[in-house]
Amino acid sequence: MRYRFAPALAALLGLVACSYMPGAAPTVRQLTSAESKDGKLNYFLVGIDSRVAGALASYRPPGLAASFGAGVYHPTLALRLGDTVAISIFEVTSPLSLFAPSPQVPTPPQPTLPPGGPTPERSTTLPPQVIELDGTVDIPFAGRVRVAGMTPARAGRQIERALEGKAPQPQVVVTLVASVTNLATVGGDVGRPGPVPLTIRGERLLDVIAAAGGAKYESYDCDVRLIRAGRVATVKLRRVVGDPAENVQIQPGDSIFVSYNPPSFSVLGSAVKVSHYNFDHEQISLAEAIAQSGGSSELSGNVGGIYLFRFEPKGLIRHLLPPNDPRQTDLEPLPAEGEFPVAYHVNLRQAQGYFLSQAVQMRDKDTVLITDAVGAPLAKLLGIARNISGIYFDLRAKTFVQ
Repeated sequence: MRYRFAPALAALLGLVACSYMPGAAPTVRQLTSAESKDGKLNYFLVGIDSRVAGALASYRPPGLAASFGAGVYHPTLALRLGDTVAISIFEVTSPLSLFAPSPQVPTPPQPTLPPGGPTPERSTTLPPQVIELDGTVDIPFAGRVRVAGMTPARAGRQIERALEGKAPQPQVVVTLVASVTNLATVGGDVGRPGPVPLTIRGERLLDVIAAAGGAKYESYDCDVRLIRAGRVATVKLRRVVGDPAENVQIQPGDSIFVSYNPPSFSVLGSAVKVSHYNFDHEQISLAEAIAQSGGSSELSGNVGGIYLFRFEPKGLIRHLLPPNDPRQTDLEPLPAEGEFPVAYHVNLRQAQGYFLSQAVQMRDKDTVLITDAVGAPLAKLLGIARNISGIYFDLRAKTFVQ
């Protein structure tokens, strides 16, 4: 009679243990029930199968090309406000030459040309000038001449027309000395941060990064942020290197910032080693991430309940869910832009789970959760009871010895 209620008491203790005992992670049942609570969908649970693994492998998040276009900018030699130009004026040698040297300054003797030969000319180079805010430069005897928006050759012809009737047969050569507008700025973790001049060749993103001394770290450890006209987009430098479409053309006024930001992931729950990990090479699969943490704890972990948490765009989630899944309707009110929480489930109690976990690649800031086994709380309770009983028997033995 003494032990009559022992089984019932053990069952009650097990129930209490599952409800109140602290655990390293939730169980599969707790995660599944928490997906939708009070009529509200908190996150999307997606089981990883061959279809889902294939969709994740083919997905590419929007990059620089999607944000800024493939190449709508056409490089030009047109002069801009703030550019510094040098102007050389050639005119036929005559007593009426406007730009003849001052009488006080001796001039070298002019060579004697045979009759019918070329007409002797003299040239004058004006001091470098900055194109003013009204787009003009100052030309002696011609006044303010507008040159902004013109190529150097066209600007020279414009000044020639302004000097017609004043200088004998003027010919003008305009040379761009310096530009403060036809530049891109490269900063951050590069060899030589600063402005990079842009040429008629049409530099691309990798060109200006190379001109700034290149990135200081490996391409897969660096982010590249492009800022243009108030729009900002960031991708890994490795993606720019591997995808020609992401190597977008740079425009004047662009700002490029290269920053050291090694991708990382976290492993939580009933893992042997709960920690935050950096990628030790360019790509890491889900299987490798689990292995880095030592896998599931032998005492409390559930290898059948491993989850990968990340945020995904609405379009990808719609593609991951089966067409007849009722959760497709939950996607309708969500905004097209933005990302939403998804928990991917892989079962390593099945052999297929190991192949699927190798096919899924980790992304920056992913979280892997190894859930608790159903009996983990009870095992912890029994461990506590065993420790208490051990202390009790130790104290009793000590009292008996005394």
